[in-house]
Amino acid sequence: MEQYEVVEQIGRGAYGTAYLVHHKAEKKRYVMKKIRLTKQNDKFQRTAYQEMSLMASLSNPYIVEYKDGWVDEGTSVSIVTSYCEGGDMAQRIKKARGVLFSEERVCRWFTQLLLALDYLHCNRVLHRDLKCSNILLTKDNNIRLADFGLAKLLMEDLASSVVGTPNYMCPEILADIPYGYKSDIWSLGCCMFEILAHRSAFKATDMATLVNKINRSSISPMPPIYSSSLKQIVKSMLRKNPEHRPTAGELLRHPYFQPYLAESVNCSPIYLPVKPNKSNLGDKQSRKPSGGRKKVGKASGSSEALQAAAEQTSETRDRGEFGSNN
Repeated sequence: MEQYEVVEQIGRGAYGTAYLVHHKAEKKRYVMKKIRLTKQNDKFQRTAYQEMSLMASLSNPYIVEYKDGWVDEGTSVSIVTSYCEGGDMAQRIKKARGVLFSEERVCRWFTQLLLALDYLHCNRVLHRDLKCSNILLTKDNNIRLADFGLAKLLMEDLASSVVGTPNYMCPEILADIPYGYKSDIWSLGCCMFEILAHRSAFKATDMATLVNKINRSSISPMPPIYSSSLKQIVKSMLRKNPEHRPTAGELLRHPYFQPYLAESVNCSPIYLPVKPNKSNLGDKQSRKPSGGRKKVGKASGSSEALQAAAEQTSETRDRGEFGSNN
């Protein structure tokens, strides 16, 4: 903590506080999240340690970058990550004051979010709390996915605990039945609807009405300025049956995203069209998700688990085509 100087408090939640801090030696700004552990049960404390360990093991250009982490004498966990000058997507939508974003800008964001989500799912990590306030923006308007406080390393096929933000919850979570990666697809679909329409996909004055709308997958029309292709893709993510929702990998292989993938950072060639030539005819492309950061400071232990799980599943996932509209 000695190398950081607190500049100001920038956020506060039920269990912790976020600060803008200045690294004295680097002369660079970061965000420090302090999660209080005192008077919390064992499960909560495990979740706090999990977030620090998980953040340390992830390495993707569209996920907020882990800098440092430590435990303060058992009273709190401190996690230091990169600072995103552009704020979060919820703030950006509010500042727009009803002026819709261009389709080109939306699709760049959409592509980057899909790349971040596909990376997590390749490493068997379920985010579980995707919402616009957890989508951060850099000063260059690029995406950084954040807040892994509810994330779960999915070593089994399905999770079962009820977590998340109600407006972004999928039908299977509300029905209290096991859920998997497609729950994140639903939540991202809700985020994309909100980015397009500047309003929630599912909004109600009471919980019963909200649950009813979600269970019926009843959404209002999206703004007419956007193409039918884009709107259909978002709708496909909000299908009630999770088996009928596409995976992040399937969406990334959709022709609509190809122009945006070509300009993305470190995009896997598996998503880009392959031009046949003498050197690649007959060759098979293989996909090996990265396992995590080499240097994790005091937060270590989950990198090996991520790598082992990724190797086990890299050959079996995302082989299907983009789903039908039903």
